[in-house]
Amino acid sequence: EKILQLGPTFIKLGQLLSTRVDILPTEYIEKLVRLQDKVPGFSGDMAVKIIEEQLGKPIDQLYDSFNNTAIAAASLGQVHIAYKNGQKLAVKVQRQGLRELFDMDLKNIKVLAQLLDKFDPKSDGAQRDWSSIFDESSKLLYKEIDYKLEALNCIRFKENFAEYSWVKVPEVMLNMTTSNVITMEFVPGLKINDIQGIEAAGIDRQLLAKYSAESYLTQLCRHGFFHCDPHPGNVACDAVGGGRLIYYDFGMMDELKPEVKDGLVNLIFGVYENDTKEVCDSLEQIGVLKRGVDRLSIEKIVRFFLGEFNTAIKPGEKWVSQLPQEKQREIRRQRRQQLGADLFSVGSDVPFKFPPTFTFVFRAFTTLDGIGKGLDPKYDLTRLAQPFLRELVDLRDGSATISLIKLWARRLGWRPEDIANTVQAPRKVANLESIVTKMEQGDLKLRVRVLESEREFKRMAIVQGNIFSAVAASTFLNVGLVLSSMASSATGAGQLALAARASLVVAGLLGLQVPVGIVKLRRLDKKFAEFGNK
Repeated sequence: EKILQLGPTFIKLGQLLSTRVDILPTEYIEKLVRLQDKVPGFSGDMAVKIIEEQLGKPIDQLYDSFNNTAIAAASLGQVHIAYKNGQKLAVKVQRQGLRELFDMDLKNIKVLAQLLDKFDPKSDGAQRDWSSIFDESSKLLYKEIDYKLEALNCIRFKENFAEYSWVKVPEVMLNMTTSNVITMEFVPGLKINDIQGIEAAGIDRQLLAKYSAESYLTQLCRHGFFHCDPHPGNVACDAVGGGRLIYYDFGMMDELKPEVKDGLVNLIFGVYENDTKEVCDSLEQIGVLKRGVDRLSIEKIVRFFLGEFNTAIKPGEKWVSQLPQEKQREIRRQRRQQLGADLFSVGSDVPFKFPPTFTFVFRAFTTLDGIGKGLDPKYDLTRLAQPFLRELVDLRDGSATISLIKLWARRLGWRPEDIANTVQAPRKVANLESIVTKMEQGDLKLRVRVLESEREFKRMAIVQGNIFSAVAASTFLNVGLVLSSMASSATGAGQLALAARASLVVAGLLGLQVPVGIVKLRRLDKKFAEFGNK
């Protein structure tokens, strides 16, 4: 009830949380599920009035019949049933005043984003631009309340999945659609999280979970045009063809730039092929890894986790999170011992960025993960994706044949760069000899990065800051006390008393910096200890 009172922006957040059966208790899920399509609606008379204003005709001239009672209501609008020329239609009508509500809610959230930009410690090595994430989110929210754009998105999505019999997208009537009203084919279905209904209909739950993963990977990797809001109110299913997915509500869609889509495909293949360099190059291509950073530590970390990943996806193996708690702690301790210096380096350098577009990619994956685990307790997107990659092999080079040739050329060392390295080997040996000679003569100096020194300098900076704050606080405290004593016995006591108070306030502020600095120092020491650098 409180979320409903907060309005559409917060209802969206509740819809996201309603799919997380692996995070929230059942009693919370049961309440939040109502936010998917059972939000209190507005009157049928108001809906008719909006339709008539938007389409410019009386309701009986627009449809053969129109049901004033809404069959579903969500954060932005509600859906009514209508008939025209014998066809059953769904008419979605937008709530009034949404733009004004968004303006007010987003103004407050923007302040929060600006505060996060200032106070996010970035201790995980990732630089998040919260203001850019906010801008991207608000842009999509405003697009979502343009039903004309939603109709075009629906048509494009339907064309993308025209050859997939297990994905159903409703037809849209563009001549009966405006910015606030959209008319489309009525396609009934079971909510994707209605487990009892799905079982009663005889639909294979594991197959639906597989379809949900494959459809989203297809959206991202093949089309680059993806649904940002696939919660159970927007994704349904039916028993046609043994089970198929039904997508609704195409207001919140986003598109990856071609180079980002290609980089994402290369990243996925790099992960499954255990290719460290390919993974790091792909991270640069999609904008997650900054260009020009020191990649030695990053590649070492990537190599380590790729090894864990490729071990875990083998049949019968488990992820670290699926192991007993004691075993998890032991594995994390071993990680810190092996990667301590590199993890510290990455945490200090902040080489990663978080592109705003990926906010919605991760949000959709989070939602789908919750849906998949509800359908199939053994649902694992990473394992489902592995066989699916065979269908995407043509995306890397435009042809599956070319990709296969390149794969074997790399394994056999017949790539152009391999041949070039062989031919140019004598020249490279001569260059290496020249460099060694210059080093011997003192004409060339090496710049070495000593992580141990960096840690000590960082600790020393905090200690020096604490000493400075303590000395300065003591100085201002003494000045304040002296001025206070002088003010009690001298002429012009008012000005001296004011100066004394100012000195004492400054002393207090500087004094507060000392315990803050001590806390920072203890955190840093704890971080050193975690990374095996006591």
